[in-house]
Amino acid sequence: MSNKSLTDEQREQLEADFTFKRIYELELYPVQGKFDASHLRQVNRRIFQDLPGVGFDHVTPGEYRKPVPDGRDWMKQRGLSTVNGQFFVAYSRMDALAINRIDIALATATPAELRNLKTSEFTARLATLYTELDYLHPFSDGNSRTLRTFTRQLAREAGYQLEWERFGGSEVARDLLYIARDRSVNELAKPHVQHENTMRKIIFTRDRLDGNRDLPDLLRDVVRPGRAVAFERSPEAQALEDYPELKEAYKTMREAARYFATKWPGKVAAQEQAIQTVMNHVQKRLNAGETTDFCNS
Repeated sequence: MSNKSLTDEQREQLEADFTFKRIYELELYPVQGKFDASHLRQVNRRIFQDLPGVGFDHVTPGEYRKPVPDGRDWMKQRGLSTVNGQFFVAYSRMDALAINRIDIALATATPAELRNLKTSEFTARLATLYTELDYLHPFSDGNSRTLRTFTRQLAREAGYQLEWERFGGSEVARDLLYIARDRSVNELAKPHVQHENTMRKIIFTRDRLDGNRDLPDLLRDVVRPGRAVAFERSPEAQALEDYPELKEAYKTMREAARYFATKWPGKVAAQEQAIQTVMNHVQKRLNAGETTDFCNS
């Protein structure tokens, strides 16, 4: 099947239609794997599996991209919607050393270990993993979509909710993510750059984008423990069934309700306002990864 008669815009839409369907499918039926290189490659294969059959002959789902020849760099030009100018990001040559680095990076992708981290620790670890894999850029196409799907599943199995889609809500949010990622990736790329011209471009990019938020800080906006989301959105019975560790949070709320009822009998509005303050405090601590000692500040 050929799509050569389509305009560039139509080709982009065709590609987006197929991959969006597969990404949604992966939300319902994730890859069953160990979050190793094979798992990562399978995510890429499933997202892009339809494209070769509809005329995207250059797409090789699930396969690593070919290594860049010695003495050359692999660099992309980035256009931002909210910042004027041209920016650049450099990636790995995808040689044998890079392939080995993928395995090393993914050795840290263990849900059982990540589950024991507080939210700030988890976001720092996730940002480090994402940056490393983004710099290595294993695939010819779709690295961002692959990494978002892969890390969302990893976060979910570690007990966290990762809402990448919140960066798609506006051009400002989307650019903030691009900037945070590219700044971090370029720092990893600098020691391996082959050409002086490449180095000039990524240093220019760094200097122009200096002062923006980094990726660990940015991820704090879109990462929350699953139990914190359940406490906020689910009925108590359902939340406790899914997350028994929320027992202490609900106990705190009941004790607060009894205390304020005794302190301000008949003053419903005052009671409700005070209970809401306690709830906000409990929610804040749950968001931080805490499950006990809600009376502490």
